Amino acid sequence: MESNYIQGVVSAINEAAHSTETALVMAGQNIDSGSRIGGMARGLEPKSADRVMNLGNCELTHCGIGLGMMLDGSYFALFMKQLDFLLLGLDQLVNTFQFIRAHRDAKSFGSFTIYLTVCDQGYQGSQSSFNAIGDVASLTRIPTFCLNGQADIDAVVGREFFGSGIRIAAVSQRQFGMAPLGTKVVDHSDDLAVFHYLMGDDVTIVSFNFALRLATEVADLAERRGCRADVFHHNFVPGPCTDLIEASLLRTGRLLVLDDSKTHLKAADGLIREMTGRIGRIDSLVLSRRDLEPSDFGVTPDTFDVQDVAVTWISTGSI
Repeated sequence: MESNYIQGVVSAINEAAHSTETALVMAGQNIDSGSRIGGMARGLEPKSADRVMNLGNCELTHCGIGLGMMLDGSYFALFMKQLDFLLLGLDQLVNTFQFIRAHRDAKSFGSFTIYLTVCDQGYQGSQSSFNAIGDVASLTRIPTFCLNGQADIDAVVGREFFGSGIRIAAVSQRQFGMAPLGTKVVDHSDDLAVFHYLMGDDVTIVSFNFALRLATEVADLAERRGCRADVFHHNFVPGPCTDLIEASLLRTGRLLVLDDSKTHLKAADGLIREMTGRIGRIDSLVLSRRDLEPSDFGVTPDTFDVQDVAVTWISTGSI
């Protein structure tokens, strides 16, 4: 196993690149020099046929190039320092891509992957504080994967990073230096929207964004009180297959959602509506990151210390 989380992601990208004979273009700011785009490309080892391009700050253009190369049948991965910068390319991803989707057969597409960091450590100044990638997924209707555990990193990167069509693959800045989350996957949906990590019959826990590590901690604490949890991670995939979560809720009847993004548009709300419509009333609780405003200049960390509340609800049914 890799020594830390981000090395596990880069190793998966290397393996995906070397498993295809297709020539790949990987582009972004300082990918193979300096900071290696803030560490997210450190250790990147493309094969000899691939091309690495260091680009300037023009995300709108970069997204347009990526779409154009995808239309041409080529393979392009855009490495982006942080989610905040993707806002500059939304016109391409919302409007240009919708036009493409309406007029071109997706079977002819090459590949366009946007690989970026989410600044989820808290407010860090201008253009370094946007932690709501689910909102971007909602706007663009583009499959968006938050890479959490090593098992879903390997599955998503291996199949999707240089796969046909377009997707966004995001990593958590907060977890860069942490040990990889090595929890094994029990099962996952065919569309990679849902990963099932732990088995239990007392409560269903679903993590969104980058809350899987917290979800496994809550499950461990709950088990010490005699409650075993089914644990899932849910990616932002349009029209996701949620059959695994439904099967779990038919056993447990209880849903705890952990979402560490900073948004008013909670994907958890849609999941609860869907599950209620399919199986009837469920006992549910959604715990989200508290949205802090910066009190002064510099880093203002977000707080998401919900373990006590989560375990109390699992154990007693109230908070």
